[in-house]
Amino acid sequence: MIELIEALEKAIDRVVADFQGWPDRYWTEQDIHWNLIFNLRNNDIFEKAQAVELIRAEFPTINKYGEKRTRGHYDLVILEPISFRDSNVRAFKPWAPWDDFLSRVKLLIAVEVKIWVDRLNINEILDIVKWDIEKLTDPDNRVQNPYFLNFVQLDFDRELMKEYYYKLREQLADQKKQWPTVKILCVPNNYKVQSQTFDNWVWLK
Repeated sequence: MIELIEALEKAIDRVVADFQGWPDRYWTEQDIHWNLIFNLRNNDIFEKAQAVELIRAEFPTINKYGEKRTRGHYDLVILEPISFRDSNVRAFKPWAPWDDFLSRVKLLIAVEVKIWVDRLNINEILDIVKWDIEKLTDPDNRVQNPYFLNFVQLDFDRELMKEYYYKLREQLADQKKQWPTVKILCVPNNYKVQSQTFDNWVWLK
């Protein structure tokens, strides 16, 4: 299992390097998703077809939310191999109802991705952050290794944008204190803003 976690973190490192090296390539979250999956699938551990099947995009949560009781979705998951290879799980078809499948398969990793631009106020940011954290930490969803990846696309030549960025990091740091098991990334498009790559991750203080 540790090899799959290491593969994800290597893929994240490559996406971060590309994001900071060529930030103008990244306009939407889907741009991040595509590059993350591309780098994951290029890892040797996912060369076998069955291993590639462990990587799923837009994977539904077990729990249902809101007045309409609908499932949330994760941007990316890696299924826990042993549970996925169970014969009962393998027998499910794409068109089958989700309930039985989700009750049997385990999520080794779940990833939420955000790309932030200066279009939201801090209260709107907090609502989005809390929703993504809830999906990752809800015990009913049984996520073993949750990741919340934040890529920040701002004009850091403007002082106001630096303030925006630090407010975002404060919100993420507060969530990290409340949910220490969630691995939270917050990376600016300009590497000079945060020159130590170690600090791209939000750590407990």
